[in-house]
Amino acid sequence: MTDSRSFAIDVFRTVCDRFAAKAAELRLLVETTSSFEEWLNWEAFLACKLAETNYPFSEVAAKPTYASEGVPNDDSRRDRGGLRVGGPDNGAHHCWAFAEFVLVHDGNRAGGEWRREFVSGTDRLLRLGWKKSAALLVVVTASGGGMSPDAPGWDRPSLTDPFVIPLPGGGTVVLTAFDIKQNPADTLAVPAG
Repeated sequence: MTDSRSFAIDVFRTVCDRFAAKAAELRLLVETTSSFEEWLNWEAFLACKLAETNYPFSEVAAKPTYASEGVPNDDSRRDRGGLRVGGPDNGAHHCWAFAEFVLVHDGNRAGGEWRREFVSGTDRLLRLGWKKSAALLVVVTASGGGMSPDAPGWDRPSLTDPFVIPLPGGGTVVLTAFDIKQNPADTLAVPAG
């Protein structure tokens, strides 16, 4: 039987592996210093959808609405997450992941515009009210070079260790997943060692 933390980590790593396989494309996107957050959403969906038969994902949905999770006052045209993945149907409990993606890149880091997206994604995930399933904020920090892969101001424990993708020709992409809960005691995070 799979637990919700292990399942969420498997979803995160499935997405990370897809991004790592596309490092050359990532490098080109990073060089633009423009947002490619929508590309991240679709690639995450494809990663999980293509793994659906090999890994026991029972459902993979792109751009899920918050209303589908019982959140009231949902504007389904604008109030969508990036990805929803359901887990194995073998008696496992709470094996669901609902994810938002936030991109920090060379073009939005200096002015702090990314912080607005970070706060907005966190606020949307908090509305889910999930206690045991994963409400993931996946922060993708991308740099063509010279920028630290860590962004300041993230005060929540990560789900697992960050995933680092070195880019061909220089630069780095770092993916970090945070489980966002209304009650911090419910957070799925790296166990204290």
